[in-house]
Amino acid sequence: MSFLEIFKYTRQDSVIHRLDPRTKLLLSTVLGIISLLFLEIIPLLLIILFLLPLLGAAKSLGRWAKNIKGLAMLVLFIMVFNTLFSTDPTPFSRSVSLALRLLAMMTSFSFFFLTVHPDELSQALIKMHVKYEFALAVSMAMRYVPTLGQDAYAIMDAQKSRGVELDKGNLIKRIRNIVPIIVPLIVVAIRRALSISESMESRGFGASGGRTYMDMIQFRRKDWVIVTISLVGLILVLLLKFWWGLPSWMLWQLPF
Repeated sequence: MSFLEIFKYTRQDSVIHRLDPRTKLLLSTVLGIISLLFLEIIPLLLIILFLLPLLGAAKSLGRWAKNIKGLAMLVLFIMVFNTLFSTDPTPFSRSVSLALRLLAMMTSFSFFFLTVHPDELSQALIKMHVKYEFALAVSMAMRYVPTLGQDAYAIMDAQKSRGVELDKGNLIKRIRNIVPIIVPLIVVAIRRALSISESMESRGFGASGGRTYMDMIQFRRKDWVIVTISLVGLILVLLLKFWWGLPSWMLWQLPF
């Protein structure tokens, strides 16, 4: 569950944090779309290398690198499973591509969640003419995903203290060991949801349509520049992928 920390907002004073959240949403979405377009190693590596300086500018590169280790088991599972059962002539090369695609997509959206406060996200969605109730639901989900990870760690520690061996046995046994974690986690999540709903009701949620914000978000010149570059970049990538064709050096793959 440590990889959920890469979706937790970190307050920093950086040029990336000062951008409008709609700008970062568009940039992350464009990078995520580009990641889905390719299954070649070189383009996916270029996407990741493009994202690393952005995370560095957001002063979040160290946090991302520390928590991305939580994806190691998932990436390893994808690579082993695909290599063993793939009918592709170069199964290991395809497995590496799939792992890089997952890493590129996770990094794209991690860049957004690490630098956008949940309150800014809800305000941005409302300015994009999304209904307030839906915007609030998305904002709250973004806020409580890392909390869910912390609850999972607390439950794991509690179960280990009771003698439950979560890290021993074969693969089937380890999958069964997830049950003592998942069931209490679901109960905790439901209790938190009920507590939040009661709190919202006691505060008169939905009684008034007029809402104000202490800090208003607004587009600036640099936001327009980044939005323009993002859209132009997406169009160029689509042309390169479907019209012009990739250059031969981008089609390189492992020989096995």
